[in-house]
Amino acid sequence: MSGNFIRSAIAAAAGIVVAFGLILLAQYAGSELSPDVFDPASGELLIPIGSTIALLVGWFIGTFAGSWLAMRVSGGDGAGWIVAGAVMGAGIYRAVTLADDWWIMVLGVAIPAVAAWAAQRAAAIAPATAA
Repeated sequence: MSGNFIRSAIAAAAGIVVAFGLILLAQYAGSELSPDVFDPASGELLIPIGSTIALLVGWFIGTFAGSWLAMRVSGGDGAGWIVAGAVMGAGIYRAVTLADDWWIMVLGVAIPAVAAWAAQRAAAIAPATAA
């Protein structure tokens, strides 16, 4: 029983690393394609829509990949939902600390939830490997 718990914990940790790595990669790509602009008149950092779209795409791709990996490695669904919860928590933290609009907070929960659900469906369809 403890072996299964350890396997799930390692799968969740690996999934979180993969998810956040892909999210950071998407954020980097978004900032390269559409860099932030400092407005000296207001003293604010203006984030273009391209960077925001890259972040949203990163949330989906990162959560999907990390959740799918965690579900396949652990052999269950719980580890993948832990990955989604970590991404949701980071998205909400980002939205609150940067004083984003309400729709970023909603998407910070909705996108990882949909991605984890899709990963759960994909992990269930893929044939299981013999352990």
